[in-house]
Amino acid sequence: MKKRDFLKIGAALGLGLPFLGHLLSGCSEEDINTELFDVNFDGKVLIVGAGAAGITAGYILQRHNIDFEIIEASAVHGGRIKKTETLADFPIDLGAEWLHDEPSMLAQMLRDDSIQDNVEMIEYAPPKISVWRDGKLRKRNFFSNFYAEYKFKSTTWYDYFERYMIPGIQRQIRYNQPVAAIDHSGSEVTVRTANNETFTGDRLILTVPLTILKNERIDFTPAFPADKTAALEKVDMPDGVKVFIRFRENFYPDIAFEGGIIENGLGGAEGEKIYYNAAFRKDSDSNVLALFTVGAPATVYATQPSEEALMTYIMNELDEWFDGKASANYEAHVIQNWSAEPYIGGSYSHYEDEDVQSTLKRAIDNKIFFAGETYAPSASIATVHGAALSAYDAVEALLKNEG
Repeated sequence: MKKRDFLKIGAALGLGLPFLGHLLSGCSEEDINTELFDVNFDGKVLIVGAGAAGITAGYILQRHNIDFEIIEASAVHGGRIKKTETLADFPIDLGAEWLHDEPSMLAQMLRDDSIQDNVEMIEYAPPKISVWRDGKLRKRNFFSNFYAEYKFKSTTWYDYFERYMIPGIQRQIRYNQPVAAIDHSGSEVTVRTANNETFTGDRLILTVPLTILKNERIDFTPAFPADKTAALEKVDMPDGVKVFIRFRENFYPDIAFEGGIIENGLGGAEGEKIYYNAAFRKDSDSNVLALFTVGAPATVYATQPSEEALMTYIMNELDEWFDGKASANYEAHVIQNWSAEPYIGGSYSHYEDEDVQSTLKRAIDNKIFFAGETYAPSASIATVHGAALSAYDAVEALLKNEG
């Protein structure tokens, strides 16, 4: 069943299934493309941002023996890919967690079919699904028949990049360098950071989160094109929060979500909110329940005045849903408020009108190219593999000197 058809059924039944719709995959069944690009470029490329797209762009350039530097605002690479190993007996994805495609996509992202069987994945089709509606938690396991996708079994998205891409490019990453200005008025592109350091290259691949551009945190010379500024008004990156809570006992279903939150396709205005068993099929002795919320439902969590206030709010909600069992079994927690991250500021792209993507993606003056989940192919917008695929698009356009 297609994603949008699935959402329509959920809406018609009054259940609100935005997250489950987001989990439906656009399968990649074609053979792995292992071909590299023809190179007609001998200059230097600057990459702004060391998230999934920036890392992938660096990996591609490194394989083509092209000179590059990656300029990263924070002290770490990964962007919205992040993990913790302190809460449970398995590593936890604090950011991107699911593979919204077939496992073969992991090899496709590397253009290397030798890793095809090296990453152990879980088929994520949890059978126990419940909906909180009208003050009662109700089983809705019927919907487990309509979707399935994948998660990492004993590793994370962060580990994937750390193992396969970072080793060859880490020396080219410049950390703690938030970009303040980009000047492409001359024959080269010059980047000035908030630390008053400058970097110069012949081309630039810009992979910063959408919020950075929407909030005009980078000064462009010449000015950022007016048509791109207008297009930015039709895409948003709303609040996003993930919370993982370890309990003594498992008292919850595989998925529990709140009824009435209905979206019109992927990235709908109402957003998403779901509690899920983070240890599902992990061969784990830890009982970890996670909250994932994006968009309007996330704002109440993202804007709590303190971590203590946020956890009080969540525990009160869980006690209501599960008859006080949350407080009785609580052990520890980890919070990741992506809205509060200074160089990210939200979740992922929600398009009001996907027709504007071509405007946003178009290169500026054949010097500045764009990559990231915002610019991914339509079926993979707001995904990690989509960000990686967009990096291939950006590098290919750059090498062809096409906008």
